[in-house]
Amino acid sequence: MAEPRKIELQSPEDLQHLIAIARRAANEKIDQALPPMEGDVEDAMRKAVEKDVHNYINNVYTATFPSITLNGLTPDPEILQKTDINTQGVEEEYEPFNAKLFSRAKDLARQEEDLIEEIAALRRKVPGKVLEATKKGYREGVEADEEAVRGVEERVRGGVVRGDVLGVRALDRQGGVEAGWKEGVEGLQRVLGEMPGVVARCERAGKAEGYVDGMEGK
Repeated sequence: MAEPRKIELQSPEDLQHLIAIARRAANEKIDQALPPMEGDVEDAMRKAVEKDVHNYINNVYTATFPSITLNGLTPDPEILQKTDINTQGVEEEYEPFNAKLFSRAKDLARQEEDLIEEIAALRRKVPGKVLEATKKGYREGVEADEEAVRGVEERVRGGVVRGDVLGVRALDRQGGVEAGWKEGVEGLQRVLGEMPGVVARCERAGKAEGYVDGMEGK
């Protein structure tokens, strides 16, 4: 069975405030049952009752200490011996109502709602557009690379089979073949040099498509 979560307080003053509330409520009940005597006459019974009641409150809070933390630490029992815990009521003061600030707050709340709606709309529309643009760029890049490869292959075949295409006579075919072969090799080298970029674009396109598909699944 999981251990119950402890009550988290930020400072000893927070705990003292809770103790003061309990003591103040107890004093109100004591005042109702045993009203203070007039003058400086000491009321022994009232003092005894106050002592017993406050001891009871201390015992109750001491029993709760294992379930309370003060900024992550266990409370010190000596906090109950503090004599400066205020048991008097605290009068709260409120700032006068400011119509301008209230109107400004409403405008900001409305702007926040508009931004949330705009973000939601972008999340619905943008992934599809990004996916289409990525696919289009990928297709165009692949088609351009394939066209370049076909052009090189055609030039190589033309140089080997038909020397006259290179503008030389049949008797000079050897030189044309060599020139065509050199050009073909250089073209293939360019294509091979561009292949890492093609592979990288393919990988980026695949990752982008997977990311967008994941966004659409959400």
